Amino acid sequence: MDATDVRTAPRNRGEAIKGHIAARIDRLPLTRVQWQIALLVELAWGIIIVDTDGIGGRLYPFVWRPHHYVSIVQYSVLQAFAVGLGVLIGDFLMSYFADRYGRRPAIIASSLLAGFFIWPFALVHSFVPLLIVSIFSTLGVGAIVATHSVYLSEIINPEARNSLLLGSQSVTAAVAVLSGILAIFWIPAQWQLYVWFMAGFQLLLLFPLLLWGVPESPRWLEAQGRHEEAERVMARLEARVTRAYGQPLPEPDNRPRTVILAQHRGLGAYREIFRDGQYRGRLLVLLIAWFFGYAGVVYGAPAFALVYLSDHGWPAALAFTLVTIAGVFRFGSFFANAALRERFERRSVILWLSVLFTVAYGVMYLLPTRPVMAVFYTVGGIAGSLWLFNMYNYTALCFPTRVRSIAFGATDGLGHVGAWIGISLMGFLYVLGPNHLGWMAAVTIPGCLLPSILVAAVGIRQRSAILEHVAM
Repeated sequence: MDATDVRTAPRNRGEAIKGHIAARIDRLPLTRVQWQIALLVELAWGIIIVDTDGIGGRLYPFVWRPHHYVSIVQYSVLQAFAVGLGVLIGDFLMSYFADRYGRRPAIIASSLLAGFFIWPFALVHSFVPLLIVSIFSTLGVGAIVATHSVYLSEIINPEARNSLLLGSQSVTAAVAVLSGILAIFWIPAQWQLYVWFMAGFQLLLLFPLLLWGVPESPRWLEAQGRHEEAERVMARLEARVTRAYGQPLPEPDNRPRTVILAQHRGLGAYREIFRDGQYRGRLLVLLIAWFFGYAGVVYGAPAFALVYLSDHGWPAALAFTLVTIAGVFRFGSFFANAALRERFERRSVILWLSVLFTVAYGVMYLLPTRPVMAVFYTVGGIAGSLWLFNMYNYTALCFPTRVRSIAFGATDGLGHVGAWIGISLMGFLYVLGPNHLGWMAAVTIPGCLLPSILVAAVGIRQRSAILEHVAM
């Protein structure tokens, strides 16, 4: 490290250097190289979330409930423990792992954890075994949630950030389409085959793809002070991008990127984000937003959406057909959002999406006919999915590289306490009021609209900002 690279760091934040690796990443033009990496990472998110995190929501209405494996209240408890305790543990453990040992091994581990713990769903049929499996099955969910946006935000230049993040995240909707098609043919008649297929897909296809195609984050290596490794990984990435670009790369711009080297590991990193006034304020806003969002728009709504359709006379095949068609529209909606590039603040987009979600579910409540429900289930699914991913991407940019995964895991993990508590209550709220009014009101107002207003009102500016500036 050159002596001229060092300057006085902000108080109590350790040694600071000029981010040479960060500047070189930010000058990289967007090519198929970054798209390939991003699509692999988001493929992992899609497979793990749709087919592990969402397994209960697919099996309960058409398998568990008809066979009386679990009651509606027991189902809400299963969902709460899976998306609450399981993901919380996975978030904390794997965010620490990602900040201590690297983004790449954490992303790869997510596929192993998710694939290994989903197959028991094909074998157990009663509440207590399902509860145990539900907790362990979402450890891999926590791993990929704590890393995917964190990792991708570190390898993208500021102007391409929204395009690549949301464009690649569209693959998650494509996974939902494929999963929906399989569910049409296999649920309920051959539901065990559906579970076995998803486990095999994660272990035998996803794991090797991630092992082959995901490099370590050079930005993370630089922030860890591992300069020689960062240089090697960066040189390989630049060579690949140069070949894809077909001409010499532009020179890095001369705007300073101050990288503060990691000084703490484990509990020390957690203490830093809670003690630092700037980070603590961001953390508090995100904790509130994730707490209520996970209880509502993220988990509370989809956990009972198919149950709501079933209660209004939708058979399994028709319901999963709607899920599949809605997935196609969600796929296109990611590209529409990506086309906005950096024209709007992400916090404003989050607010607009919350309004759209609230209106869509309100219409489904007031006019629960099949044509109306088909249209507004799709609209609500689009708004909910884009809300989630815009929140992921917003959260990842709120903290510096040295503690980014730790901070993301803390906000997201503790936010899953909201899922735990909220979904535990959803079983009771679902039967409260006419046409399940308690559930509808809970997932829209406190579960989406109010936390979005909070983020829009006091959140930080991110549009086109250099990562080291906005996350300082």
